[in-house]
This record gives sequence, C-alpha cells and structure tokens, in this order.
Amino acid sequence: MINKIKDKDVVNCIEQCAVENKYWINKQEVAEKLKSSVDEIESIVLKSNNIILNGDGEITTRELYKKQTPFFNKLLDTFKNKIE
Repeated sequence: MINKIKDKDVVNCIEQCAVENKYWINKQEVAEKLKSSVDEIESIVLKSNNIILNGDGEITTRELYKKQTPFFNKLLDTFKNKIE
C-alpha cells in the first residue's frame, strides 16, 4: 500500500526545514524530504488552506508567514496580489 502525502505532512516538513528568517522553502526540497514528486507537492499546495505559495514558487505555512513576515512586507504583498 502506498502512503499518500497529505497537507499536514507538507506543513510539518516546511516547519522542520524553516530556520530563523528562512521560512520560504523550495518545493523541490520538500519533495525530496517527503520522497515525493514536485507535482504532487504542488497539487497539495494548491488545494491547501494551510500552505501559501510566493511569486518565486517557494512555499511556507500560513502560521510561519504570520509570525515571520514584517507588517510592511505583508502590506506590500496584499497590494501586489490585488494587482496580479
């Protein structure tokens, strides 16, 4: 039986990989750690309410984003995302 990777597995992996200010993680890194494909990780990310994707294709958890991102950067992200 093949274990299917779930949203929570990706969240846990991101949290384990995050170090201080480096909380945006490459999807390839997550895929390697979870022994999965980048396509599967991307599919999970696109359906998840707990994981967010930035313009560079990196991922983090909503919780880490809230904790780590300075207010001014959040404000800029809000405007940027409204325009795009």
